[in-house]
Amino acid sequence: MSRSPNVASHYAREGAPSGRILSALTAAGKDLARLSPADLIPYDQFHLRGHEATEELAQLLSPQADAVVLDLGCGIGGPARWLADQRGCRVVGIDLTPDYCLAAQELSAQVGLAGRAGFVCGDGLALPFAESSFDQVWTQHAAMNIADKARLYREVARVLKPGGRFGLYDIMAGTAGDPHFPAPWSNTPEWSHLTAPEAVREALLAAGLKERHWRDLTAEARVWSEKVIAAQQAAKGHAPQHPVGPAIILGPAFAEMFANLSRSLAEERVTVVQGVFDKPG
Repeated sequence: MSRSPNVASHYAREGAPSGRILSALTAAGKDLARLSPADLIPYDQFHLRGHEATEELAQLLSPQADAVVLDLGCGIGGPARWLADQRGCRVVGIDLTPDYCLAAQELSAQVGLAGRAGFVCGDGLALPFAESSFDQVWTQHAAMNIADKARLYREVARVLKPGGRFGLYDIMAGTAGDPHFPAPWSNTPEWSHLTAPEAVREALLAAGLKERHWRDLTAEARVWSEKVIAAQQAAKGHAPQHPVGPAIILGPAFAEMFANLSRSLAEERVTVVQGVFDKPG
């Protein structure tokens, strides 16, 4: 969100992400005419700890069936579809990468959720929505490319209804220096804008939001990443597997990106935080 062309190009790849995912599903024996949102879960959860993290954040936010939710930095729409399908919400996803927005729309239509999950391309620092438009705002691993965190969270507070709730699950700066690059969100330090957790917390409070929950999940993310890498190593030399998750989106380079992220977690160069904030009213 609020990415320069250089950052946007980091996420773009030749060919539509939806096409690659549907091809992988076909190769895995799925009937595209009978796809369910659950069939997409191995492919559309673009964050550490995958679907488990999505379910945890949903439990904390507890959206009602009639809630209108903004998924800020929605990527290809996995969490938005899950919220629409499992919680009955109406979800609007926003992302700056056109290919991701198109893929989110196409995949949602493929699983019958076009009426409950819609997607727009836009900037997180200038959200194209009126004040008090959403019951909840949700974001996972979307702030790493955004330098102006204060403005980002002011925008979140602006579009939230009084009494609304904001949930985040983000990678933040650790205490041991810069992360290793290339990383999943940037190939170089120039476009990486990690902020220390306490500074993020202060920016949220300064935006007028009230803290409800704050939890460091770095240890859990580290264990999860190590298990993923161990599984990848164990699979070497066996029959080739179809890529899933971010690997199918970012391509062969993702293996190095993920290994660097796992190393950065182990060396305390990055931290992972889950938080929930309320807008008074």
